[in-house]
Parts: sequence; C-alpha cells; structure tokens
Amino acid sequence: MWWMLGSHEHSLPECDRPCLTIARRWRLWHGRVAPGHGVRRVSVAGCDLVVLGCTPADDAKLRRVAREIAAGQVDAVQRVDGSRVVLAARSDELLIAADLAGQRPVYYPRVSHDGLVAGSHARPLAGSAGLDWDWLVAHLLVPGAADVWWTGTPWQGVNALRPGWTMRIASDGTTTQACRTVLPTPSGTIEDSAPALSEALDNAVRCRVSTAGHPTADFSGGLDSSTLAVLASCLVNELPALTVVTEGVDDADVAARAAQEVPSLRHHVVAEPPALLPYAELDRVPCTDEPWLGAATSARERWWIQQVHAEGSDLHLSGDGGDGVLLATPAYLADLVSPRQGRELWRHAVGWARLRHQAPHALLRAAVALRGTSYGQACRVAADQLVAGTRAGRGWAGLVSWFQIGATAEWATRKGRAVVARMLREHADAYPHASVPGQMGLGDSSAFLALNAFARQQRLDADMAAQWSVNHHAPYLDDGVVRACWAVPAWRRTTPEQAKPLLRHAMYGTVPASVLERRTKGDYTTSAYQGLRANADTLRELIHNSRLAEVGILDRNTMRSALDRGINGHSIRLAAFDAVIGTELWLRANEDGDRERS
Repeated sequence: MWWMLGSHEHSLPECDRPCLTIARRWRLWHGRVAPGHGVRRVSVAGCDLVVLGCTPADDAKLRRVAREIAAGQVDAVQRVDGSRVVLAARSDELLIAADLAGQRPVYYPRVSHDGLVAGSHARPLAGSAGLDWDWLVAHLLVPGAADVWWTGTPWQGVNALRPGWTMRIASDGTTTQACRTVLPTPSGTIEDSAPALSEALDNAVRCRVSTAGHPTADFSGGLDSSTLAVLASCLVNELPALTVVTEGVDDADVAARAAQEVPSLRHHVVAEPPALLPYAELDRVPCTDEPWLGAATSARERWWIQQVHAEGSDLHLSGDGGDGVLLATPAYLADLVSPRQGRELWRHAVGWARLRHQAPHALLRAAVALRGTSYGQACRVAADQLVAGTRAGRGWAGLVSWFQIGATAEWATRKGRAVVARMLREHADAYPHASVPGQMGLGDSSAFLALNAFARQQRLDADMAAQWSVNHHAPYLDDGVVRACWAVPAWRRTTPEQAKPLLRHAMYGTVPASVLERRTKGDYTTSAYQGLRANADTLRELIHNSRLAEVGILDRNTMRSALDRGINGHSIRLAAFDAVIGTELWLRANEDGDRERS
C-alpha cells in the first residue's frame, strides 16, 4: 500500500491520492484502500493513532494503545499486531513504527526536502538523487547480511527504518530511532507454542478475509499455502483455491487429494503453458521501487496473477514467507554446542548428514567454530574473504554461518568486492551484535536477518501483483505469526526428522492428513535450465551490455561463462544469477523512466 507523510504545509503536486490530516500538523497521502490494506484511525486525548495496512486489533484495542502512548508509554506503538505501519502523533512528537518482518518498510530522506518525512517507497523520496551503487553491490554480494544493507536504499539520500524499530520525530524536526520491540528469549516447546501459532494464523487470515468480498488462495498442496486456504475456507463458502499443474511436479496430485477433504474449498486446477519458462519476456518486466529479484520468472508470475484476477479475486492469500518464519538456517547447530546439548547436536548433525549423504563431522566442526564467532567477527572474516577473492565454505557445512557471501562474489570485480568489504568492516565497528529485537541465540538471530531480507523482496512481489490488479497478501509475515514462531528456539522448529514441526503440530486436525504427512516438495530447477537455453540470446545481450559491468562492479566474462555453463546443462548458482538479472533489468527500467520524465 502506497503512502507518504509530510508536514501540514506540504502538498504533493498533481497528486489525486486521498489525504488525511493527523494532529493538525501532518499530512498523509495514501493509495487505494483495498481489503486487508486499510487506513484505521482512532483519536484520544493526547494521541492521534493511524494504522496503515492490516491489523486484527479492534478499535477498542487501538484506543487502549493510543491512551498508553498519550501517557508516555511510547513502546505501546509496537503492540499493534498485523502487517502494518503505525503512526502516532502526540503534542510534541510523531512516532512511526515498522513491522517486525520487514514487509512494510518505512523510508525517509536523510535530509528532508519539501517537508516530506517518510513514505512506503524509496523512489518518490529520492527526488533527483542518483543511484547508490554501494548499496546495490552489497545487496548482491551479501544478501543474507540484511542488517548491513537494510538501512540503505538504491537511492542516495534515502534510508530505511529497521524492522521492528520506531522513529521519533520531534516538534523541531530532529529524529531518533530505537528498537522498541523486545521479543522474549525463545524457550518454548513445540507442544506449548503450537496453540499460539494457530491463533496467530487464524487472526491473520480472519482480519483479511472478513474485509473481502471475493477472497482466493493459493493451494499448491504444500503445508504453508494449504494451511491458509483451509483456515480461510472456514470463513467463506466455496473459497476458490488455485493449483498450478507443472509437468514433472506432484503438487497438483497432492492438492487434489487434500481438496476432497475440505468441502468448503472450490478447487481450481490450471495448467501452466509450456512456453512460460524462466527468463522469457524479460522486455516486459515493469519497474519496481527496488531491484526485484523475481524478474527472471516474471512471465510466469504475470500469467499466474492473471489466473487469480480471472477468478474475480479482491484479496489473494499466498503461502509466501512460511519458510522464513517456520525454519532456521543451519547456523542453529552452533546453539547446541555445549556439554548439556551434546547429544542433541549429534542427533541433528547426523540427521542432516544422512539426508544429504554426507559425513556429520564437517557439520560438527562448523558448528563448534561458529559458536565462538561473534557477529562482528563474522563480518570482518567475510570482508577478508572478499578482498582475497577466496570462496566461503560450500555444501551444507558452509551454511553453518552467520550469513553467506553470495555466489555473485565469484562474478564480482576486485573493486566491487572491496566496496562490500569496507561496508562489512564499518558495520562491524558500529554494530558488534546483530540487529535483532531481543536476546536470541545464533540460530534465531541469523534466521531473523534472513526473514528481513526475504520480506523486503516480498513487498515487491505484492507491488507487482498490484500492478497486475491483484491484492496479494502473505499472512505468515504478520507480527503475531513472527512472535509465535520466535517463541520456539530455532533448533526445535527446524529438525532433520520433520519439516516445520511447529506448523504441523498447530494444524493437526485442521489441515488434511495428506498434506501434513507429505514428504516431497515441488522442484522447478529443470524448467530454469530449459529457460536459460530458450532465452540464451536475450541473456547474452543483457550481460554484454551490463550496467553493473560498466560501473566496474561485475565482470562480464565470468558472468558469460556462468551462463554458458548453465546453457550446456551444468549446475550454476541460479538464485545468484537471477539476482544479477533482476538488478540489470531494474537499472534499465529506471533509465527508461528517467528518459520519459525528461
């Protein structure tokens, strides 16, 4: 949902957006109010409270929060649940609170111009500012180190508020920021915490579906989307649930069996056209606020959104984000390195090693090494590796780390790697600990940063769906769901024996057993390599005329070699390759936009 906040004297030229005056001092412009994307407002003596987005809180709860803020309890601003941004105006200040996951970023200009103070998108706040190439290369080379690049944007002079943080703007215009959310130290068991997750998901689905006239849902046959579809079907008669048939993937068969057990679902199966391979129609990718890393599959995404739109959907539920909140990275093994947890560590290491046909000892060594590595040290080690051009550990043991250096580093120039190395060292000096809301173990901290990185991209997915006339939602990224999942330590909610045990336990008896017991997962890798071959000429042109290469960030020859390997059927780092392609397309789209504006 688009919004922008400015001083009362400010006006947006030629803007027909709805405008709301807050506490007689601020003006809020916002986009179209749609189901699940609302503007809620309550006013009490001493506080004007506005919620942008989606919240299950009723007006009575919002008024209680507003009264607490009026009395000086500013931390109460973070007690508004949902996927939202909260604005709270008091007599002497304005509070702006971001969501926990990072799906609702708050952007602000480093130096306010024309009275604008914040907004949902970075580009409108940039004015004539140029690109921030340092941010772009960090976003590519260390995508998992979200707190290193999170506060920046692709635009010079525009920053972002950290997830879960609150900005305070005083009456004289000075601003301060602080983390006003402190999650309890994760300590719960799966059994004790499952009811809280069940309630949080039900709230997240209910507050959206209750405002929609014709909701729809993904129904892939996977646990994440199936859970949301089943919960929504309890609230709506004949909820349209959509499944894609893709050759070589068993999702549709699982979904069909499950749909038979949920009478309130109206199951729609649509066959994916064989021509919609990844990297097709790259010339039709629209411009987004930041580089959209899903651009490589934009043709398929556009087609899929068209199927949803054809259903007459005014709100669509997606299972996106389930992995981010329900699973942790293998870094959690470091939390088990202790005499008391030694048996648990061995069980997890052996379990993962067997699944990947490896010996467990490499995982054990990596876990022990990581246990003694602080976040600041990890940033400095990564910086040294970038400068030296050495590869970080590969395989499953290489994932036992605070974060990984992205595979794009293999295609980066010495200059590009040096830029990110400098940023890592500067961040380590300023922030010796990971920027997470509370005292968390290493596994929960690294998982939270990974969630933030995912959620910032998810907001671009929602923006793209909106451009194609679909109101797209990811309830797993709501604050209540995040809190429920982080009540359980990473090593309990991530196990080699069972995928997503917390959600399975929470949904037992609600979601069909055929879904809960599923052990397979759709694999779309084959179509990616087919797409590389089918669109080789377009991709070669993108690399030959690479904007990232022109400014000295990436090396054309190594990128071209990676493409050739993929075309010839050899394994390449597809996620990293797609990130580069998405960034290249974004740079070109912005050049085209600048030419149109001039």
